[in-house]
Amino acid sequence: MKELNPLLKSFLYILGGDIAIEVGNELLNSEEDDITDEGITENIKDRFKGENPDISFEENDGEFLKLNTVRKTLYKLYSGKLAQFRRIRDKSTGWFIYYWWHEFDLFEEILLEKRRVMENKLRDRLKFEENNYFFVCKDCKDSNNQFNFDRGFELNFRCPDCGGPLEAQENKDLIHFLMEKIVLIENIDLSIDTIV
Repeated sequence: MKELNPLLKSFLYILGGDIAIEVGNELLNSEEDDITDEGITENIKDRFKGENPDISFEENDGEFLKLNTVRKTLYKLYSGKLAQFRRIRDKSTGWFIYYWWHEFDLFEEILLEKRRVMENKLRDRLKFEENNYFFVCKDCKDSNNQFNFDRGFELNFRCPDCGGPLEAQENKDLIHFLMEKIVLIENIDLSIDTIV
């Protein structure tokens, strides 16, 4: 039986919990090129038959694993670009049959894309923090209202809640934190070959 890469396994867990890992195992180890959602459900049930697993796939302990749960998980993997499907209409019933297969070969590209998106968001936030001055009311303990310079100027640097003075807020720590995170993300090695 083939094993899921540990990083892929973690990513699957984030997408859909324990059931996503089990569905991923079934997709990876399917004897056919593609497998139906019913087939995946039955294979997981067969694998756990007679065992008392620590994990529970269903919240209402009535049934060990429902077909709908597997289908929802497959759609999560599809949304995460880790699975694909084709559907064929059953001529006798008129229902669609979905055949699924994994796209785990694209996992490294998916990680690189997510890293790029995260890095861009951090850079945008860093630019915003560096190019703005912020003001807060020190008298309003419960309020987390933060005003940029333009809004503070409109308010005549007075708190709209209590009328107290708005004071400049130092954001050097946040700027430093964002810079550290950007460097950290740039230096992460996401190549699948390096993960054992």
